[in-house]
This record gives sequence, C-alpha cells and structure tokens, in this order.
Amino acid sequence: MVIFMSMEYKEIVIIDNYDDLEIPFGADKEDVLIDFKCKKCGCEDKVLDFVAFECYIEEEFDKETGSPIVLCPKYESDMIIKRD
Repeated sequence: MVIFMSMEYKEIVIIDNYDDLEIPFGADKEDVLIDFKCKKCGCEDKVLDFVAFECYIEEEFDKETGSPIVLCPKYESDMIIKRD
C-alpha cells in the first residue's frame, strides 16, 4: 500500500496495488553499467552510463583516451573507461 499527499488537489491518495503504478522516465529499463579503472591505484568500479557521459566540458575527458573521467573513491584521482 502506498499513501501520498497530492499538493495539487490537497488530498491524500491511497494506492492498494503498488505494482499497477507506471513509473515515468524509463524506470522499467535496466541500468547500463560501464567498467572504469583508476589511473593511479588500478581499482575498478562500475558507473552508470548516464552518469559517465554527462560530461560537457573538455576538462572532464581524458586527453589520452578520450574517456569521460569519474572520481576514484579511494584516492580521488581520475578513473577512465577500462580497456581490455
């Protein structure tokens, strides 16, 4: 059961079957994860594709590989897409 308040209509709405709700913005699609590897320590991590590719300025891409850069959780250094 889900209970929420509608601010627009100033009422409380109760939904008995949560499975019948449609979730907007493609929530039914599986997340795409990309493998990243730290250039400093070699640690690997998976990053959601929409997070990795929300880079808009030149400084957020690695100059050597062209990969988007994300922050390493261990050393706060650059992580780039892992290449095999």
